[in-house]
Amino acid sequence: MLQSMRDNSKGVVAGILVGLLVIIFALSGAEALFSSRNTAPVALTVNGQEITETEVQRAIEQQKSRLRNRFGDSVPQSFLNDENLRPPAIEQLVQRTLLTQAAKDANMAVSDAQIDQVILSIPAFQDASGQFDPDLYTMSLRRLAYTPTNYRNELSRDLTVNQLANGISSSNFTTPAEARYLAELNSQVRDFSYVTLNIDNLLEQVDVSDEEISRYYNENPEAFTEPEKVVVEYIELSVAQLMENESVSESELRTQFEENIDDFTPTVQRHAAHILLEEPSDELINEVQSALDAGDDFAEVAAQYSEDLGSKDSGGDLGLSSGDAFPEEFEQALSELAVGEVSEPVETDAGVHFIKLLESTGGGEPDFAAERDGIEQRIKRAQAEARFVELLDNLEDMSYNADSLASVADTLELQAVQSEPFSRQGGEGIFARDQVITAAFGEEVLEFGNSSELIELASDRVVVLKLLENQPSFVQPMDQVESEIVATVKEQKASDLLAEQGQNLVAEVENGASLQAAAEALGLEAVQLSAIDRANMEQPRAVVEFAFSLPHPKDGAPQVAGQLRNGEYTVVQLDRVALPEQELDDDQLAQIKQGLAGMHGSADFESFVNYLRETAEIERN
Repeated sequence: MLQSMRDNSKGVVAGILVGLLVIIFALSGAEALFSSRNTAPVALTVNGQEITETEVQRAIEQQKSRLRNRFGDSVPQSFLNDENLRPPAIEQLVQRTLLTQAAKDANMAVSDAQIDQVILSIPAFQDASGQFDPDLYTMSLRRLAYTPTNYRNELSRDLTVNQLANGISSSNFTTPAEARYLAELNSQVRDFSYVTLNIDNLLEQVDVSDEEISRYYNENPEAFTEPEKVVVEYIELSVAQLMENESVSESELRTQFEENIDDFTPTVQRHAAHILLEEPSDELINEVQSALDAGDDFAEVAAQYSEDLGSKDSGGDLGLSSGDAFPEEFEQALSELAVGEVSEPVETDAGVHFIKLLESTGGGEPDFAAERDGIEQRIKRAQAEARFVELLDNLEDMSYNADSLASVADTLELQAVQSEPFSRQGGEGIFARDQVITAAFGEEVLEFGNSSELIELASDRVVVLKLLENQPSFVQPMDQVESEIVATVKEQKASDLLAEQGQNLVAEVENGASLQAAAEALGLEAVQLSAIDRANMEQPRAVVEFAFSLPHPKDGAPQVAGQLRNGEYTVVQLDRVALPEQELDDDQLAQIKQGLAGMHGSADFESFVNYLRETAEIERN
């Protein structure tokens, strides 16, 4: 992507400049402040639909917010690293895009009233009394870099995707026979005993010869091969870095507030209901008007007369408007009503409306103290973005033929940093990114020793790098890995002895010895258990799961088996399998059917998502 941009009028500088100008000039209005999607670089496309870097960054920030909400201050900083959160964020966006496309193909949609109800129910938008607060709503959206329109669009998309998911998941069903079979499996109890042999004692009994060390080393060279690595010098330039050095005077803040006072005036939110008559006669209009004049309940009149199928059964409720949700004539009439008042007939392209104002919130005087921090951050960002554009051009020019990036950094008052060695499989931080790895091991940098082109990490973040050291691939000398080889071979030999010992114990019990007696001969003690259910957590889970994997005892003879797992060999003797005598009642059976149907539904939905992914065309930039 950057190469094609570079070939066309200074490459990345031209591309990023366009995106930043949108944001810089946005200080004149909050709506434009976050409308930079069209200028953001494309991170990937899914079936031809673009996902921008802005959307990826927003998804990363949402993941950070979820982690902070869940773990608070205890969340490790490494969990909040952009590089670690980027892959799951992209995966989430890809899946959401595929499901949105599938929902659109299925002609699924949600109404404005449904969206409004969801917004009203979100705790983050409610005041201390649990009521929707339009000012809190607006401020929350600003912090998340949303406009009300963008947020409603995303919410509409997510609700539609949920509709699709629920439709697929709920299409499954379970028969009574399946439910009873599952109930029997779940309620089954087993009597068994077990003994566990541990590898630790055997490790002390085995030795590793020089010949074994040499043979393992020669037969497994790939285990001791260090891959080719590089060390690079790099300069990272980002708006976030530059913002840290920006300052804004109190007078600048006050001036910005006063010049854009309309943007900070609390929005009036009006909750509207209506009765729609699409092509009414004068007689019908008069009939509805007479019913309302007579004091008939508005909701009942709406249910009887309204031709808006989406709202007539909910009292004509249309949800909230901040002055731009409905046609101009509708909004004008709504703005002139007192709470509880009903308008005269209002004509729009949709028909004739009787409008009722259910509630009005917000409004009032703008508060500088409440807006101060947000204004400061926006001004700092605008200043940093202007500086970023200036430095971007200089960085590209100066680094292209530079012998050292350190001199470039000194001139531009930036910082040149030396990386840790990393391989083609990647390293930490930005060196886990494919485009950075590709540049570092590309011909221009690795073979010719030139600086890389500017690598676009985000719309406001780039990096340039230059090779400092190339470390060829090599096989580590045997003396450096001898201790590792000894540990590996000892564990292999001890594991073989453990398996042999366990298999001998199984054979003894199968030939008639009791597990308890055979265990005592080895200095061990068998654990005897009765009526253990499948969900038992008091005994080791691996042992319980193994016991429940064995077939039923036959002809009074127990089932005996062993398994090697994580340095332990467990021998289990299964003596009895039983079911509870009490029959399932209808409620229990219904719960099991519901749970099983949900499990099958989830599996169906997962299969559907996998199908969408397998048949999708996904291109990463």
